[in-house]
Amino acid sequence: MSFRDQHSEPGPAVDPFDRFQTLFAALQARGGDPDSLRLVAINLLGMPGEPDDIVERVRACDRELAPRFGWWSCTASDTRHVLASQLVKAGDRADAFVAEVDRVGGLFRAVGVRRGGVYETLAVLVLRRTLGGAPALRPHVERFAAIYAEMKRHHWWLTGPEDFPACAMLVGVAGDPVAIGAGIEAIYRALHERAALRPGDALQTAANILYLSGLDALEIAERFALIVRQFRAAGAKIGQQEYDDLAILCFLALPVERLVATVIAIRDRLTASRWWSRRGNLGLATNLAFVHLVGEDGALGPLADAKLLLDIQALVAARQSG
Repeated sequence: MSFRDQHSEPGPAVDPFDRFQTLFAALQARGGDPDSLRLVAINLLGMPGEPDDIVERVRACDRELAPRFGWWSCTASDTRHVLASQLVKAGDRADAFVAEVDRVGGLFRAVGVRRGGVYETLAVLVLRRTLGGAPALRPHVERFAAIYAEMKRHHWWLTGPEDFPACAMLVGVAGDPVAIGAGIEAIYRALHERAALRPGDALQTAANILYLSGLDALEIAERFALIVRQFRAAGAKIGQQEYDDLAILCFLALPVERLVATVIAIRDRLTASRWWSRRGNLGLATNLAFVHLVGEDGALGPLADAKLLLDIQALVAARQSG
């Protein structure tokens, strides 16, 4: 897949902005943290049905999850609510997911994976998606552990439980763990050295995502750098917290000018509507733009789930640092 040679554009999906506002209003009417409710609304954009009915299904799933992920657990109620929306979206059951979290947790311990708290729960959710709903078996968990070990070998201080969801995504990628680790490292170095981006946790997360593209490290780094330049030329402030947002945009085989213009236009609508997010409106606009441009694309649709999980991680990190 060559981004430079791709000029065709899919027909645009229905503008998600109004649907997003309606879903958010229905969620907010029942209470909750605004940042997590925004993630829930984004996650539910493509679901058919009346917003109030959808929201009640999410609330019902959240109530079923509460006995396992209550205040005493490492999964805060706002994070649990986003998890519930993901289960409802996928047609999954709360009891089945809880059972899988406990069962896979036992497999993690059996192969020597450290406890990961909420990140472990997110990793189980990703594995459930990666494996098409099939139960994770010991070979899957061993592969997960091997990929994590390779990440740790390249970046001992950067790699931790927050990388569990990315490892779960990579379980479904072809290649042995050593090659996967080397490929991610090549992208990390290209982003730092060729795109002049700051090293650290955020850059490692972006490299983990970009490895899923299957592209050469220099090509995907060039794509990423071009998107950064275009956003900055449009007056957007791009810092480390935006790296994962831009990584997701790299998968859209559209002219960079189109991508940036779409995100900036949605950001401006959010600003005009007096929206505010802890991470800034650019991240929210990127989510909405991705949904708008991808629509029902079966190949790229799973990336919306990946983006949601990254945003949950950002939500968790904000809670822990606050």
